[in-house]
Amino acid sequence: MFLSIAILDSFVLVLSGVLTISVLGLGFVVYNQFIHPIFLRKESDRYIPVQTGDKYDLVVDELSRFASFNIGCKTGQLATRCNAITEDHLIFQFKKSRDSEDYTITVLKNGPSFYKPPRMEHYGKMESKETFDSYEIIGHPAEFRISDKIAKDRMVNYIEISLTSSFYFNRSGKERMKFTFEVGKIQPGINRKVRFRGDVYGFGKEEGAEED
Repeated sequence: MFLSIAILDSFVLVLSGVLTISVLGLGFVVYNQFIHPIFLRKESDRYIPVQTGDKYDLVVDELSRFASFNIGCKTGQLATRCNAITEDHLIFQFKKSRDSEDYTITVLKNGPSFYKPPRMEHYGKMESKETFDSYEIIGHPAEFRISDKIAKDRMVNYIEISLTSSFYFNRSGKERMKFTFEVGKIQPGINRKVRFRGDVYGFGKEEGAEED
């Protein structure tokens, strides 16, 4: 009887070992074929400069009622990978009202920036801080130009970024406000063929690029 129990225990042990190896093998295959490539793709995307049409959405958490969105060179929610842009070049702070989908938006700048308020036609030098309300940018974006310098009240090279707001219904069927940042014109472009130390790029047309 003891021999039978020992054999049974050994069989269970071997079976458990085989099952463990099978699970680990399956996990390795899944990770190697599906999960790891996604991580690699996301990691490589961090080093790709922004391009016209890139969009970034933001929804403010209802509990904290606060969110921030940073635009910089290599860091922030929108990393331009452009060496003319400083870290935290623009910092957007969103503060939600307690009982409604109304927000106060404060924009701080840490680098040369132009600002075109909603419904306005012309850019002007941005002050150290700009503030506006979320309803102002429904259908009428606030627009920004960022660069490394301003010469004679103009920018020769710059990246345009617009901010708009819109409503959507979440999974609970509740109407929420969503903010969308979109990269507009990049003047004259970002030369992706010349990469500098730190995996950043400079303004300029790529060699062989067609003129506008």
